[in-house]
Amino acid sequence: MARGMLGWQHAFGDTDPLSTARFGTGNSFTVSGAPINKNVALIEAGLDFNLAPNAILGIGYIGQVGSGSYSHGANAMLKVKF
Repeated sequence: MARGMLGWQHAFGDTDPLSTARFGTGNSFTVSGAPINKNVALIEAGLDFNLAPNAILGIGYIGQVGSGSYSHGANAMLKVKF
């Protein structure tokens, strides 16, 4: 069985993640993360194979593609019913 998903993610507001924190004693500090893309395409595709009446093997791809950034991943799963 084939499965798939296409999507679009749009970020609103401030896309520069900043967090300011302070321990019980001492000065405060700021931690900055990577900026979030305003628009990102989401892609997922996979195949599921029936190995037996009670077992399914699945493989898949998941990705996010945006302007200047991307994320790709693969996954596998084994479902066994008993």
